[in-house]
Amino acid sequence: VEAVAALGNKVVESLRAQDPSEVLTMLTNETGFEISSADATVKILITTVPPNLRKLDPELHLDIKVLQSALAAIRHARWFEENASQSTVKVLIRLLKDLRIRFPGFEPLTPWILDLLGHYAVMNNPTRQPLALNIAYRRCLQILAAGLFLPGSVGITDPCESGNFRVHTVMTLEQQVRAGVPEGEGTPRGVPVPTLTRPCPQDMVCYTAQTLVRILSHGGYRKILGQEGDASYLASEMSTWDGVIVTPSEKAYEKPPEKKEGEEEEENQEEPAAGEEEESMETQE
Repeated sequence: VEAVAALGNKVVESLRAQDPSEVLTMLTNETGFEISSADATVKILITTVPPNLRKLDPELHLDIKVLQSALAAIRHARWFEENASQSTVKVLIRLLKDLRIRFPGFEPLTPWILDLLGHYAVMNNPTRQPLALNIAYRRCLQILAAGLFLPGSVGITDPCESGNFRVHTVMTLEQQVRAGVPEGEGTPRGVPVPTLTRPCPQDMVCYTAQTLVRILSHGGYRKILGQEGDASYLASEMSTWDGVIVTPSEKAYEKPPEKKEGEEEEENQEEPAAGEEEESMETQE
């Protein structure tokens, strides 16, 4: 932490030497440090080369997960520079980030997921030619509404990770919290505490997109784009468009019931193997 602070102060001194009139502040955090001015804030992530990760001392260095996350951010930036330089992709990603800010249902979508989603919507088509911005924007909402990021879906493979890692798996399906108990606090022994189930992030993204697709189909694009004030209520309240009532979706994914061990054994016994069926038919003939 002291080394990170020293590096941050050195960077600030270097910047002040270039422009003494600039007012800069530096704050350290878990991932590195931030340098802020009146106009902008720059986040600096700290990491090291992969071979050094094995030599880390927990008492001296930053957490290995923080350093690995910063390495992943570098890979993401390089991939974006090489593959997503198309202007339509960049504009679409900015629109998706704006959509995420204005509609809470899209909050689970990380910046990296939005980058890949924007690139997928524009470039992944039979002609391999970039789609028009309006078509790609609608396509983003449609594929999210169809369940692109629900459990069991193909999703989008992370191009910067080994294996077939699906980017949407970073979003959990279920989140349960203890009702009326602040985080970090316990409860008296023997006293049951009711649990509340928060909206499932993967499901929340899907049903929010379903509602917006219906609104978009009935001419509500100005509201969705934020041209007519706050529209966050559209994902949770009924709205009318040219006489058509759009009711928000509440749930898109239904988790299949878990089968018990006894039920699985019975099913296996009831279904004879294909070879046994053929043999029995030959015997009858």
